[in-house]
Amino acid sequence: MICPKCGTEYREGFDSCAYCHIPLVEKLEEGVDPEDLLRKSESDEPDEVEISPEDFISLARSKGLSDRDILNAMDLKPDMDPEEEQRAAAAVRPFRKASERVNDLRSSAYTLLIVGVLGLVAVLLLYIGAFPIALHGSGKYITTGTMSALFLLFLIIGINSFRKIKPLTEEADREDKKIEEIRRFFFDTYDAESVDRAALGNDRDDINLYFLRSSYIKKCLNDRFMDLEPSFLEYMTDNLYNELFEERSEEEDGEN
Repeated sequence: MICPKCGTEYREGFDSCAYCHIPLVEKLEEGVDPEDLLRKSESDEPDEVEISPEDFISLARSKGLSDRDILNAMDLKPDMDPEEEQRAAAAVRPFRKASERVNDLRSSAYTLLIVGVLGLVAVLLLYIGAFPIALHGSGKYITTGTMSALFLLFLIIGINSFRKIKPLTEEADREDKKIEEIRRFFFDTYDAESVDRAALGNDRDDINLYFLRSSYIKKCLNDRFMDLEPSFLEYMTDNLYNELFEERSEEEDGEN
């Protein structure tokens, strides 16, 4: 698929140009050069409306495209500078709470320490002949030396992992406070009905419900909290959406 105005090519699954906001076509008219269209589009007046990487990703996700296809599609954008590419990649990358990373890091640290300590003890017992394994000469020193270095490495990595837990725990505390601050602001200000009134208006097409609602929630968060990372913004938008609408749908189903 290709845009008849700017010549940008898209993978299957897109039906409109993210930059020109017009329907895509399967191929250009005979004699039309897509590279020429692209050059002309780059020289257009600066007051043309362009979609941000974050909005582009939201639109693509609403169409059911995978993150891999989204990244491939963004590679086709000719004027995306490195900063935009970094922001877009961060928006696609799934958000993972710092508290979850703390738990994983602590588990890995304990595992590495235990393996390192037990391994060094086993090597020592092997060296002094406590195990019925016959090692003689240089082979004994090479084997025990290699194993000792390996288990010592495990021990060092485990200790370093423990050192990282404290700052990551502090980050998790700040993150939890931020999440609670956002939730308190949002639910004190909005409910499902007010979001629908502002986001949908007269458009009650079920196909666009998720996109319109989530876009409005994201706009509300951006207006109030302007320092949110794209992946964290997506995470909060999805969580707020689920609390507002999926729980309400379950209650309505229960009443019926």
